[in-house]
Amino acid sequence: MTEKTTRRTLLSGTAAAALTGLAGCSSIRGSGSATTSEPKTTTGSKTTGSATTSESKSAMGDSSVHASDAQTGYGIDLSGNPVMGPDDAPVDVYYWTDYQCPFCGRFEENTFPKLVESHVTEGKVRFVMLQLPNIGEASTTAARLDKCVWRQVRDSNPGAYSDWHAAVFDAQEEPDSGWAKTGNLLGIARDVDGVDADAAMSCLENDTEWAKDVVSDDVSAGTDSGISATPGFVLYNRESDKAGKLVGAQPYDRFASAIEKIENA
Repeated sequence: MTEKTTRRTLLSGTAAAALTGLAGCSSIRGSGSATTSEPKTTTGSKTTGSATTSESKSAMGDSSVHASDAQTGYGIDLSGNPVMGPDDAPVDVYYWTDYQCPFCGRFEENTFPKLVESHVTEGKVRFVMLQLPNIGEASTTAARLDKCVWRQVRDSNPGAYSDWHAAVFDAQEEPDSGWAKTGNLLGIARDVDGVDADAAMSCLENDTEWAKDVVSDDVSAGTDSGISATPGFVLYNRESDKAGKLVGAQPYDRFASAIEKIENA
């Protein structure tokens, strides 16, 4: 049985079905648009983008971001992806994101911090951070630079990735408005302690094929799982081998319910 068939078979028997009423960015690579609705509200001083820097850091900063060279039972290769939460957590959540997607920003602001507090830090869930650039060229640039930043910090200072991830979402503006161009992203990297922006740029320029391949692997894993919009999530019970998916900036209660169903599947 192929990996693609295995993934779709798992999803077909899920205890947590994909939700309708999508609040996400469609998989429209190259079109430069997104399925957006009303602007995100903010609970901090920032009026555009996601949460304030302190709020975003609270979502990931104390959540044991670390590296792993394992492959999950679901078939996700962890070697190129940040892992957040304990490796013995009963439920994996594979999280595909696009830094330009406003609904990803909404998830990061409204739901992610609550999930980290209630599920990740309590040892119930392990998040794996994956890229699915689906809006425009800048989305692809951001995804590849993200991989380069992670490769630079994964062994020596993996927590710096949390601050990078948060800072990019803090800077988020309208899709394809220019905010996510290479120069701006490198400027963000320079302001993050522990991230070597020059090394990241060197990776982007000199290891282009590597960066392209690892992002492509994430996209393929998402496509094989039926994830065609961001934010997209697969929830996987590592013991029972059952999986389900959620798509869009769903509220915390729906995530909590879906995680509970998968944990008991």
